[in-house]
Amino acid sequence: MILTIIYFILILGTTVFIHELGHFLFAKKFNVYVYEFSIGMGPRLFKFNRKNDETDYCIRLFPIGGFVQMAGEELNVDDKIPEDRRLNSKPAFQRFLIMVAGVMMNFLLAIVLLFFIGLFNTVSLDNVYVESSSISGLNDGDKIIAIEDRFVNNYDKLALEMTVEEDKDFKMTVKDENGNKKDIAVSPIAVGASNLIYGLDYGFDVGNLNITNSKVDNILVNDEIVKVNDVQINDYNELLKALNDIKENELTLTLKDSNNNLKEVTITPVKKDDTLLGYSYGFYITGKEGKGIFTAIKYAIFKFFSTIEQMIFTVFYLITGKISISMLSGPVGVYNAVSVYSHYGFANIISLLCLICINVGFINILPFPAFDGGHVLFIIIEKIKGSKVNPKVENMIHNIGFILLMILMILVTYNDIIKLF
Repeated sequence: MILTIIYFILILGTTVFIHELGHFLFAKKFNVYVYEFSIGMGPRLFKFNRKNDETDYCIRLFPIGGFVQMAGEELNVDDKIPEDRRLNSKPAFQRFLIMVAGVMMNFLLAIVLLFFIGLFNTVSLDNVYVESSSISGLNDGDKIIAIEDRFVNNYDKLALEMTVEEDKDFKMTVKDENGNKKDIAVSPIAVGASNLIYGLDYGFDVGNLNITNSKVDNILVNDEIVKVNDVQINDYNELLKALNDIKENELTLTLKDSNNNLKEVTITPVKKDDTLLGYSYGFYITGKEGKGIFTAIKYAIFKFFSTIEQMIFTVFYLITGKISISMLSGPVGVYNAVSVYSHYGFANIISLLCLICINVGFINILPFPAFDGGHVLFIIIEKIKGSKVNPKVENMIHNIGFILLMILMILVTYNDIIKLF
């Protein structure tokens, strides 16, 4: 838990720091007076000042945000600050760069880290190939090209489209190794806390095909499932499919113990209150792997833009109602993700940092009040109309936007907490 907390603070702290550093560096470059550079929100924990520098550098209690407070942002003019050092007195292009600098820094950090991930690991650029399918007609090596006729060209888009369909049956279009297209019917299987069929208690849990916990006589931890009734089981997808076909009926398991001896056990699953872990789609995904500096460059660019594409479609699907707001995550959701990723090594923590950096950058550039993109929008409106927007009107709109964001954050955090129980 302590390691998870450390990773959580480092990930959010790094994301916020690099974002605010972008605003800060460009503000300083254009000689804007900066009152405070702060990481975190809430009460101030620590402050220091540099010689011949007006800025207070602060650490605040809650590591969920940060800010760069500049002269010229407020409605009430600070007469102590020369006019040429106020943000609102700077040319539109300079204000534009100051506003987008945070996003640029988030994106730049993500691309650099993705490059190093690709440089020191074997990576795949096209994780859309089928592997270990338990679906009739869907073969290893088939390339997924669409979900319900919505184009798919990378894993991030595929994951989003499958999430949109969630628990519904859907059509998946694939192209085989000869270039022939075919439509495959996919029926997701809900998976419960035991890693077996959601809502049913079998008396044991599994990890892949091995028993991890059992309260059934003659079924022992580390026993391997090799048959369900007369169906040979070769992988986890086949196990779920066989169990899903049987539902609540009696079934006979053939198991192999640690001495490779076979035994048969007959059980009848019973209904139970369960925790939904997710859905199994009856196949795994793989891609063409590579390594080296050129692969790393391709991977960094490819992964960055595929994540941006995923976020664009996520916003679109939220607006059109294809996905619900309950799928969004706030700080609690990020903490939970850090807890999961931390079990798979430091490289996965870096991958999560990249993802969060891109997400924070993308969200901030959206033209919504209180976001950096909202400020950019007013600068663009100013250039179009030839004069500045009334500061009181702009400030009111940003305040309304901020209140709406806080309401959204509370709702998202509530949903994240509910998901934990």
